[in-house]
Amino acid sequence: MVCQEWDALGPSPISADSACDIAVGAWRATSPHVDVQGFAIGDGGPRSADAVAGSRSRVGGAEVVVLSSPDDSRSAVPVLMVAPRAGAGRWNPTDLTSGLMGLAASARSEKRRQTVVVPVGSTDCAGDASELWGAGGSQAESASAMRSLLSVLDIVVLTTTDHPLLGFHGMSSALREGREADEAVSIAAQAQEERWMSIARVVDAQISRPMLVGSSRLSDQSGTGAGSGLAYCLAAVGARIVTDAAGYLAQAAGVTSSIDGDVAVAVALSPTLTPSTLDHGLASSLARAASAAAVPVVAVAPEVHVGKRDLMAAGVAAAYDAGHGTEALSAQIRRVAQTWTPRK
Repeated sequence: MVCQEWDALGPSPISADSACDIAVGAWRATSPHVDVQGFAIGDGGPRSADAVAGSRSRVGGAEVVVLSSPDDSRSAVPVLMVAPRAGAGRWNPTDLTSGLMGLAASARSEKRRQTVVVPVGSTDCAGDASELWGAGGSQAESASAMRSLLSVLDIVVLTTTDHPLLGFHGMSSALREGREADEAVSIAAQAQEERWMSIARVVDAQISRPMLVGSSRLSDQSGTGAGSGLAYCLAAVGARIVTDAAGYLAQAAGVTSSIDGDVAVAVALSPTLTPSTLDHGLASSLARAASAAAVPVVAVAPEVHVGKRDLMAAGVAAAYDAGHGTEALSAQIRRVAQTWTPRK
């Protein structure tokens, strides 16, 4: 069972680890003869580090936690994940810069490379994303200088959207989606497109990457529009963008390596299941990982807004609408356990 946050119908959701404890407990109570493994992971958004066990430290304007240690990684250096400070739900680009610079200074002093995971999801950042590059000089010069300062870091940006920075499917299109009749939104989206186009015209020319297929421009690459362009600004300083955030986090948590022929079913416990979250969320990601071992995947969510055809296309065997709150979660897991647990 791979668990993310669960809606509690209150001011705060049930944390991923608490939802995992509830779900695993309900399954074991229903089928005590079955071995159940539970994994808590983040949703790929800025607060994904909250689902990672371990102590937090403060570096610059970011909180830092160890995502994976040398014991479960090929690297001799722990992989770090960062989160906005003080429990904020969005990234402040200036805070993120100070955090990355602090981590880079530490890695440089110890003469090592450091992998840092920055979860962005699809949440807008708090401020102007280009402030990540700092102030002073042209944006191209600022991006180049920041790229040099952070060159000792291997930065991985996690997103839950394919939207590029610019173009027909870019972030301005995402802003207008569903609100095309709102003139103010259309004007704001157009202004946003024009501003980022002027930035990308200069920065793209500086850091374009040769591609065998498709455009070589960074601003055309999938995921660069995430976080109001924050993913683009991170990629401009050398970061690698991963649009399958759930898959990356599941692998780091050991989920992928635990799925083998002895597993009867894999369960994805995630927030509301919509076409968007099915495309870029936990259920479809888990289905891809489980397909190699021919393990069926079922999804459980407070609300399910997709049909069987969408589930089949994503490789998900079934999806269950549980309702909100802890009791609803526990009750639905018991029903799912009765359906999917092998008999003793």
